[in-house]
Amino acid sequence: MINFGDRPARLGRVLLRGSMVILLMVAACDSGPSGPGTLEARVRSEGLGAAVLEVEGAGIQGFAGRGSTQVYSGPVPGRTDVYRVIVVDPVGGDIGFEIQVDDVGMDGPILTVITAAGTDNGTMSAAGVVVGVER
Repeated sequence: MINFGDRPARLGRVLLRGSMVILLMVAACDSGPSGPGTLEARVRSEGLGAAVLEVEGAGIQGFAGRGSTQVYSGPVPGRTDVYRVIVVDPVGGDIGFEIQVDDVGMDGPILTVITAAGTDNGTMSAAGVVVGVER
């Protein structure tokens, strides 16, 4: 019979320690930040001067402009957690604004472009307008 000595026992301890380290690393991971804060939103299109958006999400507290952007908002009557938001920027092109929320780790919010206007105040197709939210 071949004598392997203490080799199998050492290998078992190394594997056990490695498994524990991986388990602890996975347990330390979370889905990201949580708690009250601000999400950064952008509305983009060539020559865009203003947009009317519908913003839906639980825990939304308010909206604010970034840079030269002006924001006007209010709840949509009869629809819980849905807001109509108007963003206007005389510079145009890339309109940035903030969404204040109860939890920055929330699902959503969902932003939908209702209508848009160019810096010349002419109506634009909402199909070419891109919206996005950064955490």
